[in-house]
Amino acid sequence: MKLGLTLLPTVGPREEPADRYYASVLEMCEAADALGLSHVRAVEHYFHEWGGYSPDPVVFLTAVAARTSRIRLVTGAVVPAFQHPVKLAAALSLLDNLSGGRLDAGFGRAFLPSEFEAFGVPMSESRARMEEGVAAVERLWRDEGFRWEGTFHRFGPLPRLLPPPCQRPAPPVFVAATVAPESFRWAGERGYHLMVIPVVAGHERLAGLLEVYRAAWEDAGHPRTPRMYVSYHCYVAEDATEARQRAEEHFEHYKVKQVDAYEAWRGLTSDQYPGYELMAESARGTRFADLLAAGTTIAGDVAEVTDALRHVEKLFPEAEASLHVRFGDVGHAEAMRTVTLLGNEVLPRLAPAREAVR
Repeated sequence: MKLGLTLLPTVGPREEPADRYYASVLEMCEAADALGLSHVRAVEHYFHEWGGYSPDPVVFLTAVAARTSRIRLVTGAVVPAFQHPVKLAAALSLLDNLSGGRLDAGFGRAFLPSEFEAFGVPMSESRARMEEGVAAVERLWRDEGFRWEGTFHRFGPLPRLLPPPCQRPAPPVFVAATVAPESFRWAGERGYHLMVIPVVAGHERLAGLLEVYRAAWEDAGHPRTPRMYVSYHCYVAEDATEARQRAEEHFEHYKVKQVDAYEAWRGLTSDQYPGYELMAESARGTRFADLLAAGTTIAGDVAEVTDALRHVEKLFPEAEASLHVRFGDVGHAEAMRTVTLLGNEVLPRLAPAREAVR
């Protein structure tokens, strides 16, 4: 199993100035590249201290590209509903070129009402805007001289997009999917790869959703093998007890920021997001011990974390684990310790298991 990093900041200016946060995270990405981790994945969120330090994954990953040489750069995810497809296609293509063809282009719907309100976009249009936006970006990467007549955007015919992507004919496309069968089916039909979060759906429910995805993929006759990023909170220390205790403390801080963001749903409902109005209360009642027991978060010493990741590999053989190592109030030193132990200790232990599977 390949291992990489997910970056969803849970910090605000009172705790750490943004410039200092970015400097420390870029140092962590450099270390991940040197240690053999496979990818860095950055989200798009606004305003809240849950994610708000990451409003533009393309800009951030461009800085990562300049300081690394091998690691894949994953927009996990950019939101087509908030951008014109010409601008988004061009920005992603530029990142692909600056990184020498290391972009995995991930797209998502977004789900926080406060973000839709800020951009003046109705939440009722989120799925349609996502599907149209991704399709338009793909056409812009591959074709020229066409007229786009969408529901939300109309443009062209245009000259060829410059620069064209470094990866030909286009970067791999990933979509974020959580619990909606429609999202998994659409991704499979279109031949898009996946980004999933087991802590949201749980392993058992996710397994059923992946069956929907794979069936749609096979029915559409896509020749290549699907890929997937699967995300977990992860904390590694030399001492197992310390790892679990510290991870739980940091998770409680993470939960405060998460609940604050989810409170944007207070008093609202949407048929596009059934049940999301209950997310804040659900997150408030989440217990770290339950997540650890369910295997939807990972914390422990090197041996325990290795075993947990081997279990993930059995559940999702096609997946790369995308590990959220700087969550809550995890500081730079603790995050660097986790990354270093993952690279120096966990990856070598996983390698024999991968060889045995082959």
